[in-house]
Amino acid sequence: MAAPSSGTGVLRLFVYLGCLSMATAYGIFFTLPLYIKALGGDESVVGNILLAGAFGTLGCVGFANQLLKAFSLNLCVVVGALLYAVGAAIFAFVEGISPIYYLGGFLLGAGWGLTFTIAPIMLSSLVTDENRAVFFSVMSAFYAIGMGLAPVASRQALLLDIPQWRLFAFAMVTALAAALLFNLAALRLHQIPKRSLALSGGEKQALRLIFGSGAKYPLIMVFLGACIFSTMTNFQTTFAISRGLNFSVFFIWYTIAVIGARFLLSGSVSRRDPIKMTMALLATMCMALGLLMITRTDLLYAVSALILGLSYGLVYPLIQAQAVNESDERVRSKTLVYFSLSYFLGVYGFPKVGAYIIVNSGYQALLVTLLALAAAELAVAVWRYFASRPALLETGRPS
Repeated sequence: MAAPSSGTGVLRLFVYLGCLSMATAYGIFFTLPLYIKALGGDESVVGNILLAGAFGTLGCVGFANQLLKAFSLNLCVVVGALLYAVGAAIFAFVEGISPIYYLGGFLLGAGWGLTFTIAPIMLSSLVTDENRAVFFSVMSAFYAIGMGLAPVASRQALLLDIPQWRLFAFAMVTALAAALLFNLAALRLHQIPKRSLALSGGEKQALRLIFGSGAKYPLIMVFLGACIFSTMTNFQTTFAISRGLNFSVFFIWYTIAVIGARFLLSGSVSRRDPIKMTMALLATMCMALGLLMITRTDLLYAVSALILGLSYGLVYPLIQAQAVNESDERVRSKTLVYFSLSYFLGVYGFPKVGAYIIVNSGYQALLVTLLALAAAELAVAVWRYFASRPALLETGRPS
């Protein structure tokens, strides 16, 4: 890991802007269900494309440690952004639903997976344990800006009769911009002194250290949270139409809540007991999903999105920082890789299940399922709290 220095502010900015560019490209594809439906497909086709993305993600994130050993960090992150750009180009320039769309989904998953995994590793080398949660929150805020505003801007573009393929072409351009920004950050990282920590036993020993520590709980929780997040975002457009709502209301208020929470509240949250804060935020997320189940007006829709954005927006970087801080220093970069892998298993795998539920049982059944997942994530946090109590009693301070 690199030691933070006075010159790291510029490097963090490059990482943040690269994240913003990639998130914008990613957010544009939240309109993919509308595009597929316009071509005569349904949610099951979208689910299959996202499932193809899961295989791309597993292929890249699952071997991220090996890739980082074999190639330079800047090469891996640039290749990731370029893969995403090629995937976006397929949707932009191939007309009609085609099997090549599954290749496009695969490349989108591979590219997003690589950049999403490596960016926190880059940022983690530029911060300390004390401020990691805050800087991770800022990075997540830049992701939220892109993912939240891109679908809103896309909707306005569609209302102006701009062809949707042009939006996907713009996603290609922003992914190329991310490749440049990440490369600038990675090249400058080589100028920062490094220190390596030896670890005997390889990957098996790393897994023992990770899953033998408190880091295993965030890995479980991020998977469950990702199932909720991916389903809510990928099918929000068609959910809103089914209820006679404006999906821009959700994305606007969700994004406002996420950005506001991460920029304004992350410092206060990071100073409190992380486990108790995690439980409180997950309970709030359950409440937001409960409100969505009874939502029939844009006002309640906005309130639900606001609460969901506040809770999920704060809990994700909080548990990400906990995963790093609670793992052995020798395996922290590997912990972030497994954290991303758990996240992406939910992001790309669960929408296939969500699509099946929508087609066969409707959106209300989907919301019940998501509420059950949120309750399960809260249960893991509660279990973790009581599991940590012996340590608390012994040390007299939060573990």
